[in-house]
Amino acid sequence: MQLRDLTLDQLRCLHATELHEAFPAEELKPFPAMEQLFRRGAYRPVGAWEGETLVGYALLWTSPAAGYVLIDYLGVTAARRNGGLGGEILRLLQEKFRAWEGILVESEAPEGGPEDALRRRRLGFYQRNGFRPLSYDCLLFGVHYRTFLLSPNGKGTEAAAMEAHRGVYRSQLAPWAYEKFVEIPRDPTRPAAPAASWADQTNLPGLGEGRKDDGVC
Repeated sequence: MQLRDLTLDQLRCLHATELHEAFPAEELKPFPAMEQLFRRGAYRPVGAWEGETLVGYALLWTSPAAGYVLIDYLGVTAARRNGGLGGEILRLLQEKFRAWEGILVESEAPEGGPEDALRRRRLGFYQRNGFRPLSYDCLLFGVHYRTFLLSPNGKGTEAAAMEAHRGVYRSQLAPWAYEKFVEIPRDPTRPAAPAASWADQTNLPGLGEGRKDDGVC
């Protein structure tokens, strides 16, 4: 298996198929938002390939702070799940970005509900694959996340990681949207706003202006 950067058309196809199947609508960025980031050089979609077959993906949101990247979506294609490929993708990412200071991850925190078992498995997955939990959590669009860092070159620090984490969202969201929907670090004493859809609430300029699916799938 090897990692290769995806083209914009390949990302469009992935969004229309695997991402729509794997993620709830409220958790999935609309494709035009991904396209905006891609064209600005702030989004790096990577595919995991076995020959010419796509078996997994990692969609990376780059921070204005040099040397840091946030895993926006990580997954294995529906036909290849439960075979240990997720951990292999993370290992290959670490190799691919071995000069980088930090790879950041957000993973939903257990909140005492029916999804907690799955959330704990996800948290354990990142720790087993070399990510260390950071001391701060974050609140994004009303959803509580734990944060993790893997430093491929060993130079990443929590302070720099937090600033890079903030920079990812500040670079994309209008100031009012950042203040309303993003809390890094999370303040546990502050009442949380109701969960909100990223796509519906930010009203970012340009959303909806991407090209329609041109049949590349």
